[in-house]
Amino acid sequence: MKKTDQMMFRKIGSSHQPSLMNADDMKKIIELDHALWAVNSIPKDAVVADPEFLTFLDTDGNGRIRPNELRAALKWLFAVLKDYSGINDNSDVLKLDAFDENHAEGPMLQSAVKLILSNLNRAGETEISLADLRNTASIIGAGNSNGDGVVTLENTEDVDLERVIGNVMKICGSKTDLSTLQGIDTELLDEYLKRAAAQRDWLKAGVQLEMDSVYKEKAGDFFKIYQAVMDKLNEYFMLCGALTNEDEERFAAQIKLDPKNVQAVQEFIQNAPIAQLSAVKQLDMSRWVNPLWLNKLKDFMAEAFEVGAIASESILTVDEWNLVVSNFAARLQWSSTGADEKFAGMSIEDIELDLAENTVTKLRALIEYDKSVSSEIKALETLRKLALYQKYMLRFVNNFVSLSELFDPNVLSMVQPGYVVMGGRYFALNVCVSNLAEHKKIIQRSNICVMYLALESTVNKEVRKMTIASAVTSGTMRNIFVGKCGIFYAGDGTEYDAKVIDLVQQPVSFVEALLQPFYSFGSFMTKQADKFFSTRSKDVETAVNKQVNTAAKGDASKLMNTQEVKQTPAISGSMLLMGGGVGLAALGSSVAFITNTLKGVPVWNIVAVLFGIALTISAPMMLVSIVKLQNRRISDFFAAGGWAVNLHMRLSRKMGLLFTRKPHIPFCAILRGDLVNMLKYEGVTRKKK
Repeated sequence: MKKTDQMMFRKIGSSHQPSLMNADDMKKIIELDHALWAVNSIPKDAVVADPEFLTFLDTDGNGRIRPNELRAALKWLFAVLKDYSGINDNSDVLKLDAFDENHAEGPMLQSAVKLILSNLNRAGETEISLADLRNTASIIGAGNSNGDGVVTLENTEDVDLERVIGNVMKICGSKTDLSTLQGIDTELLDEYLKRAAAQRDWLKAGVQLEMDSVYKEKAGDFFKIYQAVMDKLNEYFMLCGALTNEDEERFAAQIKLDPKNVQAVQEFIQNAPIAQLSAVKQLDMSRWVNPLWLNKLKDFMAEAFEVGAIASESILTVDEWNLVVSNFAARLQWSSTGADEKFAGMSIEDIELDLAENTVTKLRALIEYDKSVSSEIKALETLRKLALYQKYMLRFVNNFVSLSELFDPNVLSMVQPGYVVMGGRYFALNVCVSNLAEHKKIIQRSNICVMYLALESTVNKEVRKMTIASAVTSGTMRNIFVGKCGIFYAGDGTEYDAKVIDLVQQPVSFVEALLQPFYSFGSFMTKQADKFFSTRSKDVETAVNKQVNTAAKGDASKLMNTQEVKQTPAISGSMLLMGGGVGLAALGSSVAFITNTLKGVPVWNIVAVLFGIALTISAPMMLVSIVKLQNRRISDFFAAGGWAVNLHMRLSRKMGLLFTRKPHIPFCAILRGDLVNMLKYEGVTRKKK
């Protein structure tokens, strides 16, 4: 094995872990047995890093990061890049010359960077940052091409192309470009060309019919007027053909309606023919004409007379009408095929400009060019992944393959969500907790004193809450209790109000382990003494109340019977004084007895006896506490959070000082005496009357 292939292991927390200082060290862990890694699986939420970085690592999307996923990420990272300086510097800036041209993705990613820089008006630059790559709106919106195959009016300065793009969107609709602008693609262009060609052919057929018509250039205007009355005049001459002289007279009589009967008049006009029926099958404008059709009929008669379709402007015979119908039969059939209303206002010449081969070819080329950069634009995500891996990968492996960053007091590692300030101390060994009950079951194995904190903060009027487990690794926990408050500072700088909601009490330091039995014994004695004196106080109070009540009853009896013999009260002042004297005498006798008994015993013997009694009581407790202190394990602390930890890392006293510490007063600080001792009471002195 070459010396350069050797891997260094460093002892951390009583376990040897890989020393990963640079990209070359990271390369070696790809082949390293993952049983030698510090961690084999970690919840994604337990890592404080860029969320997108963690999403890229978690390829199966199960919310956990495992060795195979990390290995795959490392292999890809080292394959795409040939220059690892960005990895060593934790840089999120990608350099064009750092890509490996021999890798399949290398040239494509280089091309993508150049295109993106061009879209950002920075053509010619040789590097791009993660912030640039995340500025998607600028990258896509600023560029003439963004790979979606949709071109907008902003994509060209060619007047002909702008006109066609506008007409396509007007007639066939539009699609939204990645830049959020409206544009067209090949599908919409093809639809427009098809409809435009059909409309052009239809218009040309109409022109030809007009040229062939007996009405010449007036055929178009006359046809529009003809269409307005065609159905009604056909109805009129049909009715005239079935009319007798008697029917004509009867219809003429119906016209003479009572004008006062408005409803009857309205119903008649709505249902009546266009004019008064005639048995000779001709329409006479001098007779009654339906008011609803009067103006349209006048226009038709005037236009028909002008083009020579009728002999008189006031008379239309059935033969004249049939001739007009015959002349317009072909045009009517042409009209029934239907014009595309969306092309209203566009002439044959306008449409043919849009259908010009040169214009269509240029527009298709513009769309195809936009499509051609699709791979480069889609490479945005790949470039973001590469930039994130380059920036965070070295740190991540030092929080996964090795936990070395955890023991750096100058930084918060990726597995530390933040730190707590409470009771004048910093608590830096913290993990997020999703299920407190489950976490508490496992954390007992770690022998680490843990406090559970409820955190709450309001950011931009949004309330954020979470629960963390915070390890107490040095000092004492005597001033920590449920309900105690502090402040939690998250890695992103957010401040949370912190409140202790639960505790797992374990020995924190050697001194506390020695004193804990005495603290416990003192607490026990205090409780017993409180209980004893509380009971005695109640007994005395009861006895006094009883005597007072008895005395009160005696006074009442005396008032009722003045002849009653005077009795001595059960408790009098003299009796209390005598009882107190007896008590003091007994106490003095006891002290004297004890003094005489111990007079001949050496002081050291007495101290030794007392020490022996204390040692007998406290030794087992101290022994258990010391054993627990020696067996505190950081690995179990993290295992409680769902980590798959390989190594058994012991929490030593020195490590404990890293995670829980009390800041020192600055060396240059000026210390003064106790302010209370310097204060002087200057209150008003009461005067005696």
